[in-house]
Amino acid sequence: MRISLKYFYIVSLMLFAHDLFSQGLRNNGARIVFSGGGQIYIDGATGNYSNTAGGLITPSASSTITLLGNWVNNGGNNAFFSDGGGVVLAGAAQTIGGTNASAFFNLSLQGTGTKQLTVNQTTVGGQSTFNGVLSLGTRPLDLNNNTLNVTNQLGGAITQTGGYIISETNAATNPSIVRWYVRTSAGPHIVPFGTTGGVAIPFTYNITAPMASASGNVELSTRPTALNDNQPWTTGVGFMFCPNNGTSANPCAIGSVIDRWWQVNNSNPVTADLTFTYRGVENTMTNAPTGNIGAQYWTGAGWLLDNASFGSAAGVIAGTGALTAPGMTASGPYVLTSKLVPLPIEILRFVVNCENSDYYSASFELANENGIVNYEVLNSKDALDFKKIAEVLPNSTNNGNYSVMLDKKSVIGNYFKLKSTNHYSQNDYSAVVTLSKECQNETSPVIYAHHSNIIVKLSSTIEKSLQLNVIDAAGKLLKSEKLSITKGQNEFSILAPYAKGLYFVSLQEKEVIVLTKKVPLED
Repeated sequence: MRISLKYFYIVSLMLFAHDLFSQGLRNNGARIVFSGGGQIYIDGATGNYSNTAGGLITPSASSTITLLGNWVNNGGNNAFFSDGGGVVLAGAAQTIGGTNASAFFNLSLQGTGTKQLTVNQTTVGGQSTFNGVLSLGTRPLDLNNNTLNVTNQLGGAITQTGGYIISETNAATNPSIVRWYVRTSAGPHIVPFGTTGGVAIPFTYNITAPMASASGNVELSTRPTALNDNQPWTTGVGFMFCPNNGTSANPCAIGSVIDRWWQVNNSNPVTADLTFTYRGVENTMTNAPTGNIGAQYWTGAGWLLDNASFGSAAGVIAGTGALTAPGMTASGPYVLTSKLVPLPIEILRFVVNCENSDYYSASFELANENGIVNYEVLNSKDALDFKKIAEVLPNSTNNGNYSVMLDKKSVIGNYFKLKSTNHYSQNDYSAVVTLSKECQNETSPVIYAHHSNIIVKLSSTIEKSLQLNVIDAAGKLLKSEKLSITKGQNEFSILAPYAKGLYFVSLQEKEVIVLTKKVPLED
């Protein structure tokens, strides 16, 4: 049907166009004006609404356009002259597209199949009154590499009874975005994200300190990764988070990060509690997959080392899991990671020495053995895949000090770590260590305190870099400093203006802890 009139009025009238509209309704530059409860019903699988030549709709508060075909706006404007009424997509696998974005007031998804955006910057919620609603019902809405603008600032601007929004474009910059104009509102704003397979993974943006802007918005998207190393990394990210090493290039995504990204971009300062939902099959962590996890965000230069304040929840490997990170203010990409494991404090010392031509000796010292049922010495040739080569049972008479002989025939490489298991079958691990420097004909580093300085002395046969970390008794990282080691004797004096007490100082070479030592500062 071709409309060439300047104005086309619908006054409390329903047009059932089973035949007339079976090829759709084309608005060729006309103004369709509704009054009262006027309705248009466009029937047929090809019953599209096509807007061309600057056509416009002036809805009434209760008017409705229902169509079984696609919504196509080639009209050079946003299709609606003013706010009001609603559009119902009641067909199967419908699209919202055209050469121009449309600005819906109320949009309701019904019928069957997945609804899909094929044009960017589609708007729901209104152009000036901002109280329209996106009603997903039971249907999925695929953003399909496009941005959906929600202009209603209230938390109830998106409703659903099983429907969900698909934002699963796995690209370094995910273009499938919900931009919610939250303005100055507070409270929970739930985006009912879901996967292409129909698994609900909602994201809650609960605003506790609102934006001070009438146009303030937050852009939200999420995507899984195809591989268990979180590739592709979000644009600008240079390395993946790893506990204890979040601010240096430590690519341990497989061991510590759940395989999903979230992008949260705030246009204005705001504080919000963020609740992330993920599928259990995305938890491929080898570092305690069912242990506590926390949120992490990229600052533009690195991941924050300590995620202790960014939420805490047990990881799941089946169904779906969720975690809430309270009081977040940062924009940027977020991931869910293993909780920070402080540098060895419970395990104070773990070294492997040369004993004789047939054996090494593994010695370790523990500050606390409560609930431990056994220890295992693990060995690896590449610092990634470890196997058990010895087991030690706790003995209270040892006062936390143990030593075990390792047959060199069972040793497959130079990397070792200590595993402890408690009564709840939960595991903890020491940092990875190598054979002692004595075995490599180098002197062991010497670390001690002198007044408010930490003194480090060591010799080396090569030039290299070490990272020095200072940790307090609560496990908080206080200082991280790079030491440039030269051939021969080296001595460093590092200012440590901390309160009197016991501190732990570690030297780390790339991914391997060389030495951890208790250092008491007296003044």
